[in-house]
Amino acid sequence: MASLGQELKRERELRGISLQEIASSTRISLKFLEALEEDRLDVIPGKFFIRAILRSYAKSLGLDENQVLNRYQELQSSFDYEVEVAAPKMSGSQLIRRRRNLPLLLASFSVILALGFISIFVLAPGKNPETSLRPEIKPSSLPASPPQVEAPKTEEKNDKGLNLDISFLEETWLQVFADGAVVWDGIKKEGESLQVRAAREVGLNLGNAGGLAFTINGKKGKPFGPRGAVRKDIRITTSNCSEYLLREEESES
Repeated sequence: MASLGQELKRERELRGISLQEIASSTRISLKFLEALEEDRLDVIPGKFFIRAILRSYAKSLGLDENQVLNRYQELQSSFDYEVEVAAPKMSGSQLIRRRRNLPLLLASFSVILALGFISIFVLAPGKNPETSLRPEIKPSSLPASPPQVEAPKTEEKNDKGLNLDISFLEETWLQVFADGAVVWDGIKKEGESLQVRAAREVGLNLGNAGGLAFTINGKKGKPFGPRGAVRKDIRITTSNCSEYLLREEESES
């Protein structure tokens, strides 16, 4: 049975469309498109991007996006697709032997896990099992502290809508929604820009949070995150847009 990459390549060749044409129309890197057709999904950074690239690829060929994504999901749920592509094929007898050995492997793993627990939490000097088992709380998992302000401010709604102007400092993949409708889904390169206009809300999914700078209604915005960080479900509304803006003293510095 043909792999997903082979199926997509066949559909593209039947339509006489080159990979370079798809790269130009979708703004997706040619390297990622080649990796998709060659089933080298480990080259693409994460399942979130794989689904986004599959959607754009299917759209550029006139294929049903949902059917392509469902095909990918079937491969994911039945056998991890990325591992399946890289792993050698096994015969039926090998699969039966592997299934028969599964209980023994699970038992061995349980013994190793128990021994590791004893060596780390019981035999290790100076360790208290009760405190060692306590999960570490990272700063990123804590609720954000409320911003320190000199005086309380009431939230003001911007009745003029949202004008978001984005300039790209590095190559960045992103999805942009204006009032629920997709207005961009692809890659922007360094030096490019994007203008988004919405009456109520702008939604963002970012593959490189530190790769862009932006203004909202002419005012400078705060960075969405560090370079290379993935940010999903950013929602900027007419009511909360001030939360995404730099304070006056920060924008002047």
